Amino acid sequence: VTMSDVHIAKLWRVQNESLWSYYSFHKDRLEDNNIDPNERRVWHGTSSMDPHIVYSDKLDGFMMQFAANGLWGRGIYFADKASYSKNYSHKPAVCETSKRERPGTKEDELEMFLTRLSVGKEVKLAQDRNITIPPIDWTTGNRFNSVTGVTADSQVWIVYENGRAYPEYLVRYYIGPRDKSRTPYKSKDSARKSLRWSGSNSFQRELSTSSHPDVSPTPRQGSWEYLSDNGWVAYDSTNQALIENTFQNHTQSAMKPTVIISGPQWKYEVNVKTMVQKNIQHVDSRERGIRFHSNLP
Repeated sequence: VTMSDVHIAKLWRVQNESLWSYYSFHKDRLEDNNIDPNERRVWHGTSSMDPHIVYSDKLDGFMMQFAANGLWGRGIYFADKASYSKNYSHKPAVCETSKRERPGTKEDELEMFLTRLSVGKEVKLAQDRNITIPPIDWTTGNRFNSVTGVTADSQVWIVYENGRAYPEYLVRYYIGPRDKSRTPYKSKDSARKSLRWSGSNSFQRELSTSSHPDVSPTPRQGSWEYLSDNGWVAYDSTNQALIENTFQNHTQSAMKPTVIISGPQWKYEVNVKTMVQKNIQHVDSRERGIRFHSNLP
């Protein structure tokens, strides 16, 4: 958590098949050139521009054409910490398009994207407003894929081309005391324990440009586990969320069935289609089975 006294009022998952295909094309292009996509989940605020322009676009999504000149030149900026992107959050209450597209906003609410970004091979540079494209990596003869640096206590990444990011979630939030009418649950754990969770569609709905239903899937009761030498072991809460999100995206939207997770010592690739995990940092690693263990009787 990088912002205090912040509460989510609404959360939308963006389902735009055209944008996802475009993003996947650029991600696959990196892999085809033996470059780790280095995919990250990062934050992005659209300032005065309605997020609708990004999530409803079927060609580019985040566009260089809208980019302003920043500390690392004219590019599309993404942040590790939400506290950085807060300064660029969109205020839906003063935007007529926002009020039509996503009604029910209050004066104190703000919006920003939680985004998938294919960082690729990054280079850390000092601030320079004259940058227009990443420099050459003289070890390979190719350009770096993105530029990174630190500002306002957050690492940021800058890309200088379209197609490198997908607007996965639009988050509407407010700062101050929790309003129980907007944020009925104090935490994710309290929401999961509530009987209201399984029947509620107020926490999340889909911003869809296809035929996907405008409701969120009912969270499954259970946990993801991997087969260790001593039997089945549950993943920690962070990796549980990552794997379940990948499973939902794959089964409902035909997105990639793999996700990279971090353990105490190694990183692993988990495949929810073949139901295996593999250590991607150890040359002698072997695949281990995974499963979803239901808590339902």
